[in-house]
Amino acid sequence: MASISEFLTAESMRKLESLALRSRYVSEGSQSGGHKSPLKGQSVEFADRREYVKGDNLRHLDWKVFARTEKYYIRQFEAETSLRVHLLIDASASMGFQYSGRFSKYEYAARLAASLAYLVTKQQDSVGLTIYDKQVRDRLPCKNGARHLRLILDRLAANSAQDGTDTGLALHSMAEQLSRRGLIIIMSDCFDDPEGIFSAIAHFRKRMNDVVLLQIVDPVELDLSLSSIAQFVDMETGEKLELDPAHARAAYKAEMQGFVDGIRERCGVMNVDYRLASTAEAFDSFIQQYLLDRKKMAL
Repeated sequence: MASISEFLTAESMRKLESLALRSRYVSEGSQSGGHKSPLKGQSVEFADRREYVKGDNLRHLDWKVFARTEKYYIRQFEAETSLRVHLLIDASASMGFQYSGRFSKYEYAARLAASLAYLVTKQQDSVGLTIYDKQVRDRLPCKNGARHLRLILDRLAANSAQDGTDTGLALHSMAEQLSRRGLIIIMSDCFDDPEGIFSAIAHFRKRMNDVVLLQIVDPVELDLSLSSIAQFVDMETGEKLELDPAHARAAYKAEMQGFVDGIRERCGVMNVDYRLASTAEAFDSFIQQYLLDRKKMAL
């Protein structure tokens, strides 16, 4: 089985030690934990009252309400539950691109996923993995524990970037299978039909999931920083184009910036947490800064 050391160095794990991953919304886990749940149960935080029915625990009677109304009410509390984190990774052929960074986009996403899976396991929550291209290629449901973490690492190592993309189809399929709300983290370059992508994201949001979109790009894809005439090959269709980057750079950068801004703006409208991740940035530093920023958002 794959080892965490194949993805994270000791320094990477040290950066994660003081961090935590939390949902911005209530969770529906399968065990007691440290996250708010929409289910009513016993916890320190009062949530609501309901009328007493025969068989209710008398210890939960609200005597202050009885003193005012002479009616019996039961105090209800917000149950705390474990967080369910679903890591969704685009492994289509375009994610195999590597020019400027140390890793291809898929390899970078795999290390982000390994970091998050390690962190979620360490905080005793549940994590699942879905790898997709035109459809769901590999899936592990949410579980916790060291053995499950090793299974996730195995699947990350066993897969590679290949085939075409249909993000909308794959993610709609995933959304249909989720019976409980949780935290959905999508890692993709988003080089696909935006309408399909955001239709699937809307599906997750309609089911009250907290959604994060990490758009992963190689730096050269942002600025076309090449110095000589080059042949460009679409990694998914094989289509070829030869051009001089110096002549195309300004128009390309404007088009690419518009594409990224459009993704970011639509995420904002849908209350989806968006981050642009460059493969030139150390993945552990990206995760560390992202989690620190997310913590500030929750304050």
